[in-house]
Amino acid sequence: MKSSEQLARLLKLVPYLQKHQGVSVRQVAQDFSVTPHQVVSDIEVLQFCGLPEGFHQDLFDVDIDEVRDAGHIFFRNADVLARPMRMRLQEATSLLVALDMLVETSGGSDAAASALAKLRAVVGEVDPAISVSVAAGRTEHRQLLQAAISGLHPVEMMYEGAGRTPMTRPVVEPMRLRVTGGYAYLDGWSRNRDGWRSYRLDRIVDITVLDETFVARSGLPEVTDRWFDDVSRELTLDLVRDAQWVAEYYPVTDRAEHADHISATFPMASIGWASALLLRLGRAVLRVCDDEVARAAAADARAALAHYADPPH
Repeated sequence: MKSSEQLARLLKLVPYLQKHQGVSVRQVAQDFSVTPHQVVSDIEVLQFCGLPEGFHQDLFDVDIDEVRDAGHIFFRNADVLARPMRMRLQEATSLLVALDMLVETSGGSDAAASALAKLRAVVGEVDPAISVSVAAGRTEHRQLLQAAISGLHPVEMMYEGAGRTPMTRPVVEPMRLRVTGGYAYLDGWSRNRDGWRSYRLDRIVDITVLDETFVARSGLPEVTDRWFDDVSRELTLDLVRDAQWVAEYYPVTDRAEHADHISATFPMASIGWASALLLRLGRAVLRVCDDEVARAAAADARAALAHYADPPH
């Protein structure tokens, strides 16, 4: 029998036994559609259950000899189950952090704000020892976007790109707000680009909700939250078999086993990182798919060797 099935039965068995003191093992077996042997096994488990501390007075009180010899069950000291459940400090602070982030990114959820206020009133002035910082943009922008998503209204945005990218005015059919890597994003269909795009909320300067509706499109990309998902460039290396640890130590997008070597493809965040990886592996690298990376590694190697030149006499 699966442990999950037994756990589900034990949770029902405790209040049953509290209500039916002295019930026979056969009656319990009949009511729960199990064998008498299984009932005895369940009781043997329950005698070691109770409050978390596990002291004698914390455990359920059951006469296991009475169960085995006479076939009757007397179950006591389980009144604790009738008490209201209380959160531990760790549980309360974890919920505080989660609710705080939800309020910050939801665009003004009254339910989440109310729950957060009530929990803070109960917990008091406690430092949760953890904080979450999310670049979520302006509250009024999140509220407008939430309303636009619910009503299927397109929006026109004044959007500030990264670096020296000029200000743009995309018209977007908004579909989803999400948080990834500490930034809040809007995912939607760009009418200007005729494709799915993501926009950071903290780069939105202005929003206008258009007085029209759209039909939701299919094919919205899934959110995977994997590392390096936003890295478009990859590095493929052929390595000697003794260097296969590299594909386990670093994140890879593909790996292939060959007779005398392995091939591994890495998401490449920068040329500098790739060059450092090649220098670390040295002769374990049999082939580099990217000529630019190979040249950068060669240049870095020459620069390093220059420091070991013979000193002047």
